[in-house]
Amino acid sequence: MIKTLKSFFATKLSYQVRELYISASMICFATSMVAIFEPIYLYKNGLSIQSILLFYLGIYVTYLFIVPFGAKFARRFGYEKAIFLSTPFLALYYISLFFVPSNFLFIPIAILAFTLQKSFYWPGYHADFARFGRDGERGKEVSNIMAIMNAVSIIGPFVGGLIISIFGFSVLFVVATAVILLSNIALLATPEKFKPVDFSYKDAFKRLFAKENRRNFFGYVGFGEEFIGMVIWPIFIFTLITNFLSIGSLVALASLTTTIILLFVGRIVDGAEDQRRSVLKIGSVFKSFVWLIRMLVSGPLGVFLGDALSRTTNNVIVVPVLAMTYDRANDTSVMKTVVFFEMALIVGKIIAIVLSLAVIALLQDSFIALFLIGALMTLLYSLIKFEPIKVVNHE
Repeated sequence: MIKTLKSFFATKLSYQVRELYISASMICFATSMVAIFEPIYLYKNGLSIQSILLFYLGIYVTYLFIVPFGAKFARRFGYEKAIFLSTPFLALYYISLFFVPSNFLFIPIAILAFTLQKSFYWPGYHADFARFGRDGERGKEVSNIMAIMNAVSIIGPFVGGLIISIFGFSVLFVVATAVILLSNIALLATPEKFKPVDFSYKDAFKRLFAKENRRNFFGYVGFGEEFIGMVIWPIFIFTLITNFLSIGSLVALASLTTTIILLFVGRIVDGAEDQRRSVLKIGSVFKSFVWLIRMLVSGPLGVFLGDALSRTTNNVIVVPVLAMTYDRANDTSVMKTVVFFEMALIVGKIIAIVLSLAVIALLQDSFIALFLIGALMTLLYSLIKFEPIKVVNHE
């Protein structure tokens, strides 16, 4: 029995990955308190769906051009230092969001702060995981940290909804900021051993649009559907349920139902290569179907089922994709591979935003049409090839 249970968990974690688990879990708790309510907060304070989309378009367009600089910093000074540097910018982002309703001049500050946070955090996070993870346990390592984040995300939305209901958004932003800053303690536990290496800004874009990487590029573009889930779905929920505590509780319950499934997915992904492909393709088709189901949601039970099914199928997609990306990163170049992944993902979200703006202009805030965009983009995941990204540069 104990041996069976152990087979679901990564047992050879390096200390770098352990530190990343702790730090990432704390950041996940802070962001999960806010994330589901963030677009609702903007919507509730007078921004139209179109304005909110333009806000995020500003973030992702800026992010696309700044993320290679974040990678350059991480390669020069260390992955953990890049993660450490990202946290004050996330705190500034939440502070700026708080002041947006009183002065819209805080919008560009929020955009720049969030862009810098993501540009330092994600290259450092992915590279740290890829560099110090163990071969043969990638699937379990990814599923385990996602399971921990899911567990944390069970508490986060409920706590966030409770804080908003009693104290308001201002206290929520303060609490989230404090947890984010405390997350750095884990990264400072042991000194990072690191050899500085240069990273080419220009070659990052060459790899992104190289013919050799085209299939994986379009596969990663599928992550644009995540944007519909992160921004449009919460606003849709708010049109059905206006009580913040109820929204947080439903999302927390949906997170609970998906955590155990994550462990099974991680175990399968560490099997043969064909199993990874099968898991990804099945997840892609089923999540596309879940987007179609969301079109029929009309009450609290529908919100719960739609969110739980989406989280479950998302895990079936993300675990094999990240495990493959981290495995293949070590076959060529860790930072070049994870930055390609992140930049293709950004392009996907930009495409999702532009398509959503077109739909709103033509069909007047049609959630059904917006969810259809999510369904179609989800099918792109099945294009991802489990092979190393071609470096195609002269560094």
